[in-house]
Amino acid sequence: MSSVDLRKGALLAASTTALCLLAGTTAAWLWFSHAPARPRPSRSAPAGPASQSIQKGGVRLYIDIIAIHGLDTKSPDTWTWRAKNPNKNVNWLADPEMLPSKVGAARIFTCDWPADLLQPSDLVQKRIEEYALLLLDAIYRELSVTDTAPRPVFFIASCLGGIVLARALVDAGEKYLALRRATCGIVFLATPFRGTSFRDVATLAEPGLKVWASFRGREASRLLDEVKGSTFDLETLVREFTQLCQDKHHPCLVFTFYEKGRTSLPLKILPWVPGFFRQEKQLVDETSATLDIVLKPLSLDRPHVLTNKFGGPECADYQKVAGKIQEFLGKIRQGTALMQADAWIRDKHYTAARLEIETLSGHVLSMDQCYINLAIIEQHGSKGDSETQSSPFSLSARLKVEEPDQNIQVELPTLFAPRKRGGVETKPRRILIRGRAGVGKTTLCKKIVHEFTHGAWSQWNELFDRILWVPLRNLKLEERRQAGYHFVHLFSHEYFSSPPRPDLASALADTLEGTKSSRNLFLLDGLDEVSRDLGNESSMFRLLKDLLNQSNVIITSRPSGKLPLGLDAIDMELETIGFYPDQVNEYLERVLPNQAEEIQSFLRDRPLVQDLVRVPIQLDAFGFTWNESFSTPTKLGTMTAVYQAIEDGLWKKDVLRLGKRYEGKLLTEGLVQDSDPSEIKDLVKDEICFLEGFAFTGLHNDVVDFESRHQKVISTHFSPTITLAAKTLPRLSFLRTSDLSPKKKGNQSYHFLHLTYQEYFAARYFVRQWQAEESLKCLALGNEKLEKMGTSNFLRKHKYTARYDIFWRFVAGLLDAEGKGEEFFKAIEDKPRDLLGPTHQRLVMHCLSETSTEMPLRRRLEEGLKEWLLFECNFTKQARLASEVEFPERVLSDALQEESFVKLIILESVAKWPTLPSSMVNMIVSWLEDGESKGSKTKVLDILRRARRVLPDHLLKAVEYSVRLAALGFLQAHPSISDECLGPVVGLLKDKEYSVRLAALGALQAHPSISDECLTAVVAFLEDENRHVRLAALGVLQAQPSISDERLAALSLLLDSESAGGPAEVILRGYKEFYSTLLNGPSVGSLLKIFFSRSFEEQWSCIDDMEGFMDMVRTSWPPGIPSMAVEM
Repeated sequence: MSSVDLRKGALLAASTTALCLLAGTTAAWLWFSHAPARPRPSRSAPAGPASQSIQKGGVRLYIDIIAIHGLDTKSPDTWTWRAKNPNKNVNWLADPEMLPSKVGAARIFTCDWPADLLQPSDLVQKRIEEYALLLLDAIYRELSVTDTAPRPVFFIASCLGGIVLARALVDAGEKYLALRRATCGIVFLATPFRGTSFRDVATLAEPGLKVWASFRGREASRLLDEVKGSTFDLETLVREFTQLCQDKHHPCLVFTFYEKGRTSLPLKILPWVPGFFRQEKQLVDETSATLDIVLKPLSLDRPHVLTNKFGGPECADYQKVAGKIQEFLGKIRQGTALMQADAWIRDKHYTAARLEIETLSGHVLSMDQCYINLAIIEQHGSKGDSETQSSPFSLSARLKVEEPDQNIQVELPTLFAPRKRGGVETKPRRILIRGRAGVGKTTLCKKIVHEFTHGAWSQWNELFDRILWVPLRNLKLEERRQAGYHFVHLFSHEYFSSPPRPDLASALADTLEGTKSSRNLFLLDGLDEVSRDLGNESSMFRLLKDLLNQSNVIITSRPSGKLPLGLDAIDMELETIGFYPDQVNEYLERVLPNQAEEIQSFLRDRPLVQDLVRVPIQLDAFGFTWNESFSTPTKLGTMTAVYQAIEDGLWKKDVLRLGKRYEGKLLTEGLVQDSDPSEIKDLVKDEICFLEGFAFTGLHNDVVDFESRHQKVISTHFSPTITLAAKTLPRLSFLRTSDLSPKKKGNQSYHFLHLTYQEYFAARYFVRQWQAEESLKCLALGNEKLEKMGTSNFLRKHKYTARYDIFWRFVAGLLDAEGKGEEFFKAIEDKPRDLLGPTHQRLVMHCLSETSTEMPLRRRLEEGLKEWLLFECNFTKQARLASEVEFPERVLSDALQEESFVKLIILESVAKWPTLPSSMVNMIVSWLEDGESKGSKTKVLDILRRARRVLPDHLLKAVEYSVRLAALGFLQAHPSISDECLGPVVGLLKDKEYSVRLAALGALQAHPSISDECLTAVVAFLEDENRHVRLAALGVLQAQPSISDERLAALSLLLDSESAGGPAEVILRGYKEFYSTLLNGPSVGSLLKIFFSRSFEEQWSCIDDMEGFMDMVRTSWPPGIPSMAVEM
């Protein structure tokens, strides 16, 4: 049992009432004695470490129990039953068979506050408010109460200690608010909320007490005024305390005990008084000891002095008090309705199964592996002028996988950190995050919930008490379309429906009132899924607006989602994007360590495929099907071929999940793996037809989420043999559902893994109809009207529609694989044609990127692209067509044979490619050796720098000044370049231009370990005539992890050099052992000269702390320099 003495600034809990001793007279000294409080704490029950979790499954485990004594007493006397045999005294707070055995995992403290009846006469006496503040401060410090998951606190307050405690909790300000909120229960033992019977003898007692106090050079405590009777201040305190205990969100359980035993105050004054005049009565009667909120207080059959002392576990009064404490602790551990609601959501709704991230292989990724899937950029900055920004028409732009500038990247843990916007610092709390399907929005939500509930992001947990994840698509469910639908209904459906807990839903809804809502963070997932479907006058639409208008909210949406009018402003709009290139490599190395190197090699020369796998779900599919479908990677040069390979691999998985049979027997995994992909597709031809119709209808209607009504009508028109779509769809790896609840099976919405899979299967349907010369079924999902349209007419109508761009790429690739590519390109070239021209050329270029090089029509189409590229260079002085990686390499190579100014324009665009294929690198590197202009060579080097390509050593021998600088800039940007590549830099160290020498040193500084030859050359530059070159050389040497003693000795010879001595000393000082030899040798004079010079610029002094040092200094002191002091 811990006790802390407030008289020493700490805290102790003890509660002994001394009111029965307050009828002091001149004879009072015969029975009253003062004892100081104990100075050191002790515990009655083991206390777990403060950092240990206080909850398990929502149940609060550790509770701090603090006992507070009354006037003129101390611990442990207040709580100790005095037996005739002192060895049998009982402290019910500490006895292991009494309270410690009833309270479970709890710490029990006693608290001594300065409650002496006699106070020093030379000090101004404290008011009760000051005692209350001392109490608060000491408990706050002793228990280290904080806002982050504090231990619940339970008080046992005896007599006047209860009044001090009530005043303390009522007066608790901002500093002690956490302690007030942590206070969950109080048991009052005979606390005089309306005074005591002391008032009946006060007239007689007080004069005698004052005389007695004066004999001892002290004063009677003014706390006696608090127990004379009910006063206005006391009644006000009781009302305020009652209101505090009934707070909705931080209520406090309260119970009161009153005494039934009588106390004779006259007997305390005059021990010989006859029985008739003793006037025995309750010191604190039932009326005074009871609060109005305690409807059924309990009595203790004992006088006031014994209401806090019990003789043993069998004592009936002890059993009443301990039983009530045990009952309250059980309720506290269960928690308030709001605490229960938070625990329910955390433990029963945000389950591991709900938050897990499963790959196509069925492997569950850990959250640290999922982290690399997330990169968020501010959308407002996405128009930036990054040097690597690609064309807005490129595949990477359409897939949203372009790498943003560093200054607009946002990390999730610091999402709510203050940031500057328009020169003004803001604290973002209302955030909109957009992202396409498959780029990681669902992973984002799961990651946020997981990290918040596990306390991984401290800043989030400091700002918010709870996170409320609401999939907005659920607002469209039929059972929720009721009049007056609001937050209580929403929370009931989302979190507390099984079993129904309307009380928890109401407690959670109450937190939305006023300022209390500032502790809630709403995570509203899928704005795009409801923004067009809820009528503006419906209750659900009003609820949606209320949700979107919360003060703390993260809203996720696909790009099509639109916020309703009239909302508060969004603080920050972000966009989820795909993996960065290094994250792709990290993912492969962690998830597919055995195949990582092979896959990276495959990707290196396929820029289009590199863009594809930066979409997280694409990389998952790519990795899953690698072994099965990529056995001949040389044939996979197009996006279409990659998707065909992924399709083949996923059907091998799904044919087993669908329970397909061959010759009447269920397929086995071994049989499937040995089968040809065409044989597998024959077994799932109905499912393929269904997916094709599914995808094409969605593309035609601009729909990506397919509700159950969509599934039924599409199945009817495209694959009537699939009668139970609800059973088939969950078994198709190409589809995903956003509905996480198992209760919604059969009524779930589906979308394709990624929009490109929808476009791929839509293209398959188009190609199927094209080859069969049959019309397309154009089904309107709104009115379910079916219109048939020929494939050629559809092409003419939509060939320039932006959202069909990737669809047409797949059509070209699929037809080319069937030998029908030329026929399709002829149809593209037919009227109607784009009157302006560039849009048509982009369509041709994109479709050509998916076809083989053998197509006869290809050469003519490429010539047309070349003419348009040269025209653009001359007309606009730009080459935006060439900025797309889809631009044919052969055309680019021909165009780059043109005059220099055209070549520079094209190179500027090529520099925006995220990576360059080896054939392109080899071509442009060759120009460095040809008679090209300086501008062309510099631009080539800039491209190679951005492309992270290693330069051949001999290129550094280029003589032009600007090219040398550009080459060195390339080396400086690539610290992993080999020592062999750095060799030619040594030659550039001797360049006549100091800026080239400076750049060469900069290139070496970026490489922390260089050869001895380089080091020798660098040391010489410590004496260079140019100060900047000397400093650069110093930087190179300081960057080296170590320098040999031989090289250090060479450096020490430079100490006498006027230009190199200072830099050499700085380097040598980093090698303490060698430096010590210099201080003890002939070089000390040179060092002292350097120290003296430096002392004019820095705070240097010299102290004789080494035996014989000053003798050595005197013999070595530089002539002409006065004595000084340098402290090294």
